[in-house]
Amino acid sequence: MLSLQVRSYSRSFRQPLHTAHGRWEQRTGLILRLELETGSVTFGEIAPLPWFGTETLAQAQALCDRWPRHFTVDKIAEIPDTLPACQFGFGTARDRLSAKLPSEPPLSPSPADICALLPPGEAALTHWQPLWQQGHRTFKWKIGVASIDDELSLLRDLAQSLPPTARLRLDANGGLTATAAAAWLSACDRASVAIEFLEQPLPPDQIIDWLPQIAGQFGTPVALDESVATLQQLRQVQQQVNSQIVYVVKPAIAGFPQRLLDYCLEHQLDVVLSSALETPIGRTAALTLAQRLWAAGLPRRALGFGVDHWFIDDWVHCSEVDLWQQL
Repeated sequence: MLSLQVRSYSRSFRQPLHTAHGRWEQRTGLILRLELETGSVTFGEIAPLPWFGTETLAQAQALCDRWPRHFTVDKIAEIPDTLPACQFGFGTARDRLSAKLPSEPPLSPSPADICALLPPGEAALTHWQPLWQQGHRTFKWKIGVASIDDELSLLRDLAQSLPPTARLRLDANGGLTATAAAAWLSACDRASVAIEFLEQPLPPDQIIDWLPQIAGQFGTPVALDESVATLQQLRQVQQQVNSQIVYVVKPAIAGFPQRLLDYCLEHQLDVVLSSALETPIGRTAALTLAQRLWAAGLPRRALGFGVDHWFIDDWVHCSEVDLWQQL
């Protein structure tokens, strides 16, 4: 039998994060503590992102409030696909108890294996420099926040300021029109630095029909993010698009981690695992999945976890037990 305890968290950003979804000031979620009758303890994290199609935090809290405080491990498999962040949190804790996921990643990824997130606008022109000195070589820049003319001009400046060996990812969070997306792809093809991909240029309900229309027109790949937020969505989309698409998957909101791993391996997907701005508890589980995908021979693209510097707190240096005690 297992027992459950749940605590909520709220993490403030050093500065509000501006995306096509709006202004974001705090990351909120739930930390799970599961304990076996033998005294073994494991942790999991529920970190919903409703604008990506997950449950809300209130819905996740409601599940935890209804959850029996003593239960068998088999009950975790009953969590429905409509609660993917809950599946990840409980699934992570369960898999650690069964040793499917270790409590710590086998190896900590180097900065070169991590894509660092740049601030939108002109701040990106200088913000990359200390990150480069730390060892990061791949950067993500949020677009679709200001006017397209201003941002295309900034792209030229940013591309020219970055070292020739840098790689840049552009993330529109589904905020572009088809015309604007084509303009961005054309600009990416002409950029003086390698643009790895343009991420989620159109909303999920438009991009699948748009992709065949641009086939063969541009050299810069398109990546899908919001369109494949959950494993259920990933399955649906992967059956409709060609294998040249890059899939940006946030494990913390995708569902049960073992199911995600199995699906990616079965279909040999070109996957970038990315942060949902979770705590180190969710991050540890996601990085372990990434290392298992790499070990199986899937493309070794930089991981989208270069976000720790965005938070005021120092949780990145905390153990899971210390973090639990702080809440």
